[in-house]
Amino acid sequence: MLYSESQERARRFRLALRMGIPILLLIGVIVTYIVKQNRFVPSEFEIVLIVAVLFISTYFLFFLINLGQAETYIDRMTGAFNRTSLLDVLKSRSRSRGDYSIVLLRVDNLPFINDHYGIDRGDKILKILIHLLDEFLKINDIKEPVIGRYHGGDFIIGLPVDMQKSIELMKEFESTYHEIGQIGVEYRYVAMDRDQSSDISTMINHLYDTLSQQISHPQQKQKEEKKINPRTLEYEIVDAIESEKIVLHYIPTLNTETEEIDLFEVGVRLKTSQSGILPPKKFIPVVNRLGLEKRFDEVLFARVCKDAKMVRKGIKFSFNISPFSLRNESFVESIKKIAEDEGVCHDRMIIELFENRPFKDIKRYRVILDELRELGIEFALDNFGASNASFEYIKKLPVDMVQFDRDFTLSYNNPKIAALLSAYIKACKDMDIKTLVKWVDSEESLNRFVSLGVDYIQGFAISNRTLDSEVLIKKYGGE
Repeated sequence: MLYSESQERARRFRLALRMGIPILLLIGVIVTYIVKQNRFVPSEFEIVLIVAVLFISTYFLFFLINLGQAETYIDRMTGAFNRTSLLDVLKSRSRSRGDYSIVLLRVDNLPFINDHYGIDRGDKILKILIHLLDEFLKINDIKEPVIGRYHGGDFIIGLPVDMQKSIELMKEFESTYHEIGQIGVEYRYVAMDRDQSSDISTMINHLYDTLSQQISHPQQKQKEEKKINPRTLEYEIVDAIESEKIVLHYIPTLNTETEEIDLFEVGVRLKTSQSGILPPKKFIPVVNRLGLEKRFDEVLFARVCKDAKMVRKGIKFSFNISPFSLRNESFVESIKKIAEDEGVCHDRMIIELFENRPFKDIKRYRVILDELRELGIEFALDNFGASNASFEYIKKLPVDMVQFDRDFTLSYNNPKIAALLSAYIKACKDMDIKTLVKWVDSEESLNRFVSLGVDYIQGFAISNRTLDSEVLIKKYGGE
């Protein structure tokens, strides 16, 4: 039996006592009264009283039953703790002495299972999974492991061991139960040690941020995360954005037609007082979770404009803007005003678009992009070919450039990859769309992509270093 189920059973027993004892006492009082009257045939008043007591008792029973259903500790589908009870139990457990760690375990291919085997089968797998996990942990001497369903196929687990041990347990569980009911199950998991300075909700948010980083960077080391206080990190990121403490670096990009560098891709980092310089993989998940995308993108746009007005007018800049900002109508007015205040033409800006799935309301999305395009801003599809969304966007959105996914460069010796890239380049030329290839690190690769007709090339073969704002202005300033 799951620890959550044993707690639910105890709760129901307590509820039964709450229901039964008052009713038994009330009935006992009435029976005692009648006996003391030495009458075994109740009067009319006593009959009315007994009926009233039965009615009130029945109403009270149903009220408590409904209340008990609403106050349940468990997730009805899996039997694990529901989110509310999970947080309460973890708060209590995390105050205990000794090692304690929190784990976020995700069934990564749950959408695939639901789509191909049905939602009922997916629910059944989750239920079986939780009982297998509970049994596995108990076999490994973990008494009363706290397991709760947090969202969809995401589970939060509290374990009385340190983070390293919890990761080892998850690895062993993954290798043991990679298949349930003849269906392959894929997992992702992250863990962190108890942080006495943070509440449980903050720790869980940090786990989600870490998992997001892990998806983008599979080799992320858990030890790095252990040193970061999630609450402090949040404060520092918010402060850095509000104080506009961002650091830009510029990646030179060669125009193969003019053989000059007239485009720079912009990279951004945040400067914090305690955590140092943070790369996007550290701060973007927090920015997204806190709803700061629009503010961050406005700060980024303003900084790029400040640098752009100091360099030659023929040079353009490309950078990523959050899809959330691009779907916000007020963002159009914001960047319009920013560029006008800085005295920079919008046509020097290229906004990079990238999403791993098509946006549902793509017609509405296009309306906003068209407004930006009227200002002169161009659009590039980043990591083109990495997902089906790339093809949907190139068909339906005003795209001026495609930036090919790095796999086309690194795996070019694969005949299929080479054939696809060649076909894409030709298709783009037919649609009057510029093309850009990154990660070109040798003279041989440079000549190859030039001969294929690629419009822009980026990599060590072009420049072996990025430029900060000061060097950019010094090297490319003036007319």
